[in-house]
Amino acid sequence: MTSMELVGLNTKWYRYQNHLTQEQYAQKTKFKMAYISVVEGGNANLTCRNIDVIAKSFNISPTLLFNEETAKLAKKLPIRLDMYQKAN
Repeated sequence: MTSMELVGLNTKWYRYQNHLTQEQYAQKTKFKMAYISVVEGGNANLTCRNIDVIAKSFNISPTLLFNEETAKLAKKLPIRLDMYQKAN
């Protein structure tokens, strides 16, 4: 996996663990929702500042955004959080 994919998948993982939609997460970070989608898709070439913003929003170390194990878990998540919430 590339660094962009790792950060994207881990962002999705932590957002999912916090039960936030992309829209809610965009409001929390002040990023545009479309940007969150690009990040989670592994297509954003993030600055260190944005990596710090993401990590701080989840109250985690930035290094956790590069964890391959949680990235692998994130691949198994539903495509949309609200679909998961309806299933439960």
